[in-house]
Amino acid sequence: MNLVEVKNNQIVVTSSLKVAESFGKQHQHVIRAIENLAVQNGTAKNYFFESTHENRGKRYKMYYMNRDGFSLLVMGFTGKKAIEWKIKFINAFNEMEEALKHPKSAAP
Repeated sequence: MNLVEVKNNQIVVTSSLKVAESFGKQHQHVIRAIENLAVQNGTAKNYFFESTHENRGKRYKMYYMNRDGFSLLVMGFTGKKAIEWKIKFINAFNEMEEALKHPKSAAP
């Protein structure tokens, strides 16, 4: 599973779906946590970008988030498994950002 992806050729993001799956949480609870962050502090909504995903022919809300949004969201997740996933996501963000800064030149 790719933990992060590039949007608009420059922004490294992950999704609320990936966070829910990785951390063993229900997606609806991750959505609620994101929306609660935005209500508690209006600046927080700048880190999350609402979108939708399809499941069984229906469209459902989801969010993309940048590194700061991810950090803000998972800061409260606890336990050994949570720490392991936080580290995996941080490494994935770092690797993707490094790849964007230094793209490999195409072979001749």
